[in-house]
Amino acid sequence: MSGDDHQQYLDDQSDEIEALQAIFMDEQFQILDVDTLETTTAQRLKLHNAADDAAAAAYRITVVPEEPDEEPPEIPQRLGLLFAYPPTYPDVPPLIVCQSEQGISKTDLANIETHLHDEALANVGMAMMFTLANAAKDWLREHANLDVGEMEDEAARKKKELAEEERLAKARRAAGIEVTKETFEDWHTRFEAERALAKALAPDAAERAERAKRMTGRTYFEKRRGEAVEAELEDDEEDFDLDDLDDEDDLLDDLEALVEEEGVSTPASS
Repeated sequence: MSGDDHQQYLDDQSDEIEALQAIFMDEQFQILDVDTLETTTAQRLKLHNAADDAAAAAYRITVVPEEPDEEPPEIPQRLGLLFAYPPTYPDVPPLIVCQSEQGISKTDLANIETHLHDEALANVGMAMMFTLANAAKDWLREHANLDVGEMEDEAARKKKELAEEERLAKARRAAGIEVTKETFEDWHTRFEAERALAKALAPDAAERAERAKRMTGRTYFEKRRGEAVEAELEDDEEDFDLDDLDDEDDLLDDLEALVEEEGVSTPASS
């Protein structure tokens, strides 16, 4: 490659960078410090490479799926589109690395890179970074709902697993034995059944206890009859007097004296 050709490539690349800086806000477009990049990323962008296709600088465009006047989604997504120019860009595709700044899975990153590589091949010979940034944005918009749904499902699944683990741990602490999900469910089923049965029988037990406190008709009658007999005996004891016995003895003595006067013998005298 002649010096004039090399300079032409540099000029084309510089013009595109100026255009990108004018299009994107400062927080969306950055010139990267190549010395601070991870080794793997630097290698993929062919920085510090002694080969003829080495890149001299690297850049980042932050891509979001929503338009500036749109409300951000509940789970935002931000894509870091890192790129570098090979010496003969734009006659060859740019070097691209996609990174998730927020909410993008590794699988989606790989799919986006494949999509952008195909777009780059279709645009060889012209400045294409703005086109590729829009292609990434369109891809995110098309797949945003699916990704958000998958993330919400994953979050719900993890939350359910944590709740289940916590419940099993409490059961193990309470029982003092090893508990599995199956044994806990069996225990919980029996526990709920026993509690429901106890609740259903509680009114009957209370009623039986109340009836036990009350006298039956037979018990009441026998108790009353016993009280009456006891009272009658007490009255008889009160009416009985030892003086009555003395009166009877005096009467008997008088009768015997009368009989003797009349000359009639009594059974006792004979």
